[in-house]
Amino acid sequence: MTRFLLLLLSVLSISACKPGIPKDIIQPNEMEKILFDIHLIDGYISSIPTPDSARKVSAPIYKGIFKKYGIDSATHAKSMTYYYNHPDLLAKMYDRISEKIGKAKDGEVKKQEKEEKLKAEKAIKERKAAEAKKADSLKKLKKENQIDTSKKARKPLKAFRLSKPTQR
Repeated sequence: MTRFLLLLLSVLSISACKPGIPKDIIQPNEMEKILFDIHLIDGYISSIPTPDSARKVSAPIYKGIFKKYGIDSATHAKSMTYYYNHPDLLAKMYDRISEKIGKAKDGEVKKQEKEEKLKAEKAIKERKAAEAKKADSLKKLKKENQIDTSKKARKPLKAFRLSKPTQR
C-alpha cells in the first residue's frame, strides 16, 4: 500500500510540474492573431510620413485591436514580457506570423495583378469598341454618299427660262 501511495504521489508531482503558460497570459494561438494584426497596423503606420500624425492614428487603432480580442494594453504588455522571457515560444509564434504575413502579401499581390489584368482587358475592349464604332460610322457615311442607281432616274430639272416676267 505504501508503494502504491509513493507511486501515486510521484506521478502527481511529475504531472503537476508540467510547464505551462499561466492563465493570466494570452495563449500562443491568440497571441499570434494579435501580433499579426499589430504588425499589419505597424506597416500601415510606418507609411504615414508625419510622425505626429502616425501617433494620433496609431493609438485608436491599437485600442481597436485590443477591443477585438477582449484584452487591454496591460494584459498585452504582461503577455509580451512573458514571451520575451520564453524566446523559444516567441520564435515559434513569429515563424507562423511570418508565414501568415507572406501569404497575405502574396494574396494581395495576386489581387493587384488580377485587377491590373482586368483593367487592361477592359481598356482593350473599349478600344476595340471605339474602333468598331468608328468603322461603322465610316461605312454609314459611305453608304449615305453613295448614289443609288437602282431607283428610277429622276427627271432633269427644267432650265430656267429667261423670258419676260408675267404681269400681274
